[in-house]
Amino acid sequence: MSKSFKLVEPRGAEAAPSTSAQPATETDWSLCFICQETTPESLTSPSQNTRQDKGSSYSILAGHLRRFNELGLLPNSFLLSRLDEGSGVEAALSANNARYHKTCRLRYNKTKLDRAEKRHLKIGADEEEEVVARKRARYLSRPSSTETKYQEVKCFFCGEAPGSAGLHEAATFQLDSRVRSCALILDGMDLLTQ
Repeated sequence: MSKSFKLVEPRGAEAAPSTSAQPATETDWSLCFICQETTPESLTSPSQNTRQDKGSSYSILAGHLRRFNELGLLPNSFLLSRLDEGSGVEAALSANNARYHKTCRLRYNKTKLDRAEKRHLKIGADEEEEVVARKRARYLSRPSSTETKYQEVKCFFCGEAPGSAGLHEAATFQLDSRVRSCALILDGMDLLTQ
């Protein structure tokens, strides 16, 4: 979603609308190819590197940018397609001796890419679990509110309705074994089956 604003002169006369947040469609290779801004930070150029594998930095960065783009994590102001001049992003970077700010480069490094992929996988797994949970929920049968069964309150031992004294509740770990032993002595099969 691009933002636009109007500059207003002090006398109230309106200027033409400005769309500064729109992405650049062409790359100025004398600037940082990532942010396309002039800042006090110096520019790094891997093509001027003394290492033998000068182009490896471009290929690694191009791969990371492609992956960030696939994940949808590149900012709206950065179009990866503007870097491709027909032979691929990596070839365009090396052919134009692309330069970048170190801070811009660090936004798209391997560590941040791994973390982004991990978040993306986690989000995908969470959505999949949610879909499975919704599918399971459809097949669960729940009694409707009109079908609620009325359970009659009665004494656990004798099975009669509560008298004027009411019923008492008891719950201990030892109560179960004590009731079972007494029921066995009294041959109370009704009590044992409850």
